[in-house]
Amino acid sequence: MQGSSSVTAFDDLPEWLVVDEILVRLPPKDVLRCRAVRKSWRSGTSTDAFNLGHHCRQPSLPIIQHKLGICRVVGGCNDLKIRPVIRYEGSFTKFQLQAACDGLLIVSQQANFFICNPATLKCASLPRPPLRPRFSFIDVVGFYRHHTSGEHRILWVSYTKPIRIYETFQLPDYFIHAVGSSQPRCIQWPTVSEQKYFPATRSADCPPVHHRGSLHWLMGLNITVFDTVAETFRQTSRPTQLGDMVSLLDMGEALALCHVAPDCATLDVWVLQVYDAGTWGFHYRIDLLGMEASPPINWMFQSIPRMALINERELLIQRHIHHLLHCDIDGVFLGNVESEERLSCWTLTRHCLQESMISLPLFEMQEEEAVNQEPPFSIVL
Repeated sequence: MQGSSSVTAFDDLPEWLVVDEILVRLPPKDVLRCRAVRKSWRSGTSTDAFNLGHHCRQPSLPIIQHKLGICRVVGGCNDLKIRPVIRYEGSFTKFQLQAACDGLLIVSQQANFFICNPATLKCASLPRPPLRPRFSFIDVVGFYRHHTSGEHRILWVSYTKPIRIYETFQLPDYFIHAVGSSQPRCIQWPTVSEQKYFPATRSADCPPVHHRGSLHWLMGLNITVFDTVAETFRQTSRPTQLGDMVSLLDMGEALALCHVAPDCATLDVWVLQVYDAGTWGFHYRIDLLGMEASPPINWMFQSIPRMALINERELLIQRHIHHLLHCDIDGVFLGNVESEERLSCWTLTRHCLQESMISLPLFEMQEEEAVNQEPPFSIVL
């Protein structure tokens, strides 16, 4: 008979119940610690099914980017904080968060690209598709999991900027690249009149919204849709009366548009009520000037507001490089979001981090071959 000191509350529970109902609800760090307790817990929490189920239960948290690193907004109710995820080693070299998917982040430093999982502290360098012969650029457009194969794939764009006014505009090349593969595949972009707007689809500046198994992003007066299973493009319409000061949002059950008024004083949110029919409707309005706060909000030196959703009732709004406020969809002020570190010139991105323990073959492959390029940043999650 075991001594009382070695008996735990879990000993009387079925193994499947502990793994599928208890461990699956813990934060990633706690699950990783539990893997060292029992072999059965380690094997049970290391399957793809467990990792995906665990990932779906984690909160999707807005990401803050600044010149020294990447942070996320954490906390609950009226006490949100900005906490670091990645610190860049050299503040004078330009870093950029390119994309986020399934708890994985793609970060670039000039022409070098890295993929990492902050929760597991895993990181690897990424190969990129070939550049065009002259004055060419390459950027990440989208990052997604291909549900048929289970692969994580990157959608790249390669383009050439005309250096003279009379030079002909060249259509960009788009590539699909499975993470870990060395052979990118070129795909065709639909020829449309809004083709001149293609640089706006850079994921670093304006990441596509993942909704109903597709990537969505604004392109001129339309919305471009990329089916992540068939890996084909199409276009759908959006309310043209909203003008150009709009951004896409994922509200969970619906795709949404945030329209900023010309005076930057109000934010109107519209939702796609019937997805297949393309039917949009007004949802709610946030009046920034009428928002009551204690102490009062100083809107001087304001810029175009940026908005990110925390859940279906709460959101974050940035209208100044040093100010992030927390409010609800009724326009009720819930508090200012404070940083645990002194940050300057930070930006509320449209990326979100939803932690996971998902591993990639690329991580193990580069570790085994000892060819992993040391990343120019440290993970501090």
